[in-house]
Amino acid sequence: MKKKTNRNPQYIRQRLPCPACQFGRLIDTGQRTHSVTYVPGQDGYLDADYYLKCSHCKADIGIRKIE
Repeated sequence: MKKKTNRNPQYIRQRLPCPACQFGRLIDTGQRTHSVTYVPGQDGYLDADYYLKCSHCKADIGIRKIE
């Protein structure tokens, strides 16, 4: 059985870690997408584009898309 390979680099995903507990996979982002994560109380948290709850530590994480 052949292993599937993805030859299109657009579909390669990066793992964005949780800034609170360093859990390895908070969300997947595209290869060309750059994001900044914030924990509650940190400068920039209230200006985040969207919020996500970490499945590991249950913290609400603010995520801001840069590019």
